[in-house]
Amino acid sequence: MEYPSTIMPDNRITVLLDTNVFIAGYWSPGSASARIIRACVEGRIQAHYSPQVKAEADKLLRTAKIPDAYIRSLEDFWAAAEEVQGVSAGPVRVEDPDDQKFLEAALGGETDFLVTNDRHLLRIGFIGRTEILPPGRLVRLLG
Repeated sequence: MEYPSTIMPDNRITVLLDTNVFIAGYWSPGSASARIIRACVEGRIQAHYSPQVKAEADKLLRTAKIPDAYIRSLEDFWAAAEEVQGVSAGPVRVEDPDDQKFLEAALGGETDFLVTNDRHLLRIGFIGRTEILPPGRLVRLLG
């Protein structure tokens, strides 16, 4: 993947991944979701997360009965990712209040892209400077 050189001083874009991207990455190792996760681990993309986002991912991966081996493989993702602190999204609200943490983390991190398969989040389109898009669209955008 080639990435635009104007997004970050170190030439990497920043992404915040919804939990459904991690689950999709497990179920389909060749998917756009899996490719984005690998790009983050390899340092080609800079991942952001808030403590609330990470806690939800850990919880939902275990609830979905995703094998421990896959969950352990994500340790490299979390180690390479940058923790950010969420900030209020003001009047912007998601239909599912549990998803508000993704908007807040993207705003707090001034993240380039919030990557999700969640239609409630996708309908918002942008929050601050962050574009909300599905994994396949991000992969196509980045080439």
